[in-house]
Amino acid sequence: MAGKNEKLILFIKIFTASIVVHWFIMLLGYILLTGFGADDSYGGFFSYFYEKFSASGDVPHYIEIAGNGYASSGDTANLIVFYPLYPLLMKIFAFIFRDYFVSGVIISNICMGVSAYYLYRLAQRELNTDKAKDSLVIYLLYPMGAFMVQPFTESLFLMLTLICLYYIREKKWLICGIAGLLATLSRSQGIALLVPAVYGAVVYMVRKKKFVLSSLATFFIPVGTFIYLLINKIVQGDFFAFVEHQAAEPWYNVSHWISDNLARHYEGAMDYFSLGIIIYWAQIILYFVGVAALFYGIHKKVATSIVAYGGAYIFLSYLHGWLISGPRYMMGCVPLYIIYGAVDNRIIKNIILLACGIFAVFVTLCMWRGEAIM
Repeated sequence: MAGKNEKLILFIKIFTASIVVHWFIMLLGYILLTGFGADDSYGGFFSYFYEKFSASGDVPHYIEIAGNGYASSGDTANLIVFYPLYPLLMKIFAFIFRDYFVSGVIISNICMGVSAYYLYRLAQRELNTDKAKDSLVIYLLYPMGAFMVQPFTESLFLMLTLICLYYIREKKWLICGIAGLLATLSRSQGIALLVPAVYGAVVYMVRKKKFVLSSLATFFIPVGTFIYLLINKIVQGDFFAFVEHQAAEPWYNVSHWISDNLARHYEGAMDYFSLGIIIYWAQIILYFVGVAALFYGIHKKVATSIVAYGGAYIFLSYLHGWLISGPRYMMGCVPLYIIYGAVDNRIIKNIILLACGIFAVFVTLCMWRGEAIM
């Protein structure tokens, strides 16, 4: 009983810390936007938050899907490029809260708190308590964290990913498979979870020298992708209808080899200075930092399944031809937080932490200002 109480107290602390940190950064961005309260033309914090972010980015698309479902034709037919789990949850929550945007904010914040808890548990399992705290702090201060409190899939996907990875390490294959299935119903990169799940199950059975029937649950993971493809077929008559829509306006997203994508974004950085800073350079640098971090994780003996997930996740993310959301995608690369925790040099850790905190406030301010943060 004492152990359960301790876990509950830990969950409440981490859940609360996650909410407080992310909303505090949102508030700092708002204060900087309004000139420390000198400009009252924006209205109050929450009213302007609703006004600003209910109509920005992909949020209106999720609201449209939640309200009306996928369309077989017409102006909204291209919204089939968005995976179904998040708008489905918005629709369910809207029965209680009577507002799709509010429902999305509540879903994202619940998932954000739960994801932080599982990030800490996974890091604690791989490292130690002090280093797990470092992993948690850097997770809470990732510069794109503003997406975690808004109606985007980030919080949901991260929660499901972390649950899946945690139970891979715990050898609880059924929970792993269900969480992975739901992850693939929320984002295309969810299929990357099949790599650590199958690897973990095979290694486990080799060590046990016997076949474990429950390990077959790892193959639930791609079922989410198949369900999404089936929705494409039912609604628009083609299993891969989303591919055509992704390639067209406004996404222009056709897969290319990673080196080609990086070269295109280097050209963009050279041609557009301001966008180069907040879009192009960020994702170019993050790619090389991410790959280098994975090699460092191998050196620090971070679990092979976790590092393998990082490699598969980065590979899939950087195949996107129109990679305008690279920094946001990299927020889902869970191994980076574990690897940061594994670093022994406190000075390096503090420098990274300070930089992330500064960039978190800067990016949040840019979002309040309506800059091209995607």
